[in-house]
Amino acid sequence: MLTRRTAAGAMVGVLVVLLAGCKGSDPATSDAVGATPTPTSTATSAAPSSTATSAAPSSTAPPAPPATPAGTPTSDIAGLSASKILDKTQAAAKAATSVRMKGALSDGGDRIVLDIRLAKTGGQGTMSINGASFSLIVLGKTAYLKISDKFWRAQTESKADADAVIALVGGRWIKTSLTDKDLGELAAFASKPKFFDTLFEPTGTLRKTAPRTIGDVTAIGLRDTDGTLWVDTATARPVRLESSSKDALTFSEYDQVTTPKAPPAAQVIDGKALGM
Repeated sequence: MLTRRTAAGAMVGVLVVLLAGCKGSDPATSDAVGATPTPTSTATSAAPSSTATSAAPSSTAPPAPPATPAGTPTSDIAGLSASKILDKTQAAAKAATSVRMKGALSDGGDRIVLDIRLAKTGGQGTMSINGASFSLIVLGKTAYLKISDKFWRAQTESKADADAVIALVGGRWIKTSLTDKDLGELAAFASKPKFFDTLFEPTGTLRKTAPRTIGDVTAIGLRDTDGTLWVDTATARPVRLESSSKDALTFSEYDQVTTPKAPPAAQVIDGKALGM
């Protein structure tokens, strides 16, 4: 259920491409730096989920009947088998027109913190890897990434190479596609279909836990070998996804997120100009 491989490793390929574009071209005269660089925005990382309180989805579960003993399922969905609840949860997540996803994930030795709003045909938000941040916007199959100087320096072995990449990009949004083999996997975090289609896949045996209140929502837990998915018993929508390492993602603001707009053209550099 937590087995979607995060995309920190994809940045290695991105750096190789960008650095190859830097070599042999003078950043001061290259066509890729035709516009005046704009300051790189530094995204504020979402608080690690181990200390965060999960946000409540827009819909709330009805109160349990007074005669219901403690620990007894409080609705029809909580009384279903774990596999049937997961089926309903996958369908409910895909059916929602939008959602906000906030929290943290681990990918090997990397800690990824994110706060992303996903709409039906687009998404936007911020992410950080080990404290180095970037912003992303997705519209259909087109993606834009604005990567902070700190991120480039953290992911590049030499200061000279990092300086070359920073000068080449000039603080602008990199325009690419979700099908791009380098940046596409990273941008998929802001694509609801791309991310949600594989997010809630169980690993190992799936079993239910006792109901629990998260925020003001009554939720039932679905636990596998990687962690626990907490599901709203009234709507079947995901509320919180916890890993065995105590990382977590919370899901809120269902059907409240609007589709983002593309960055101004003057602040965009086409990935093709970087050799992508």
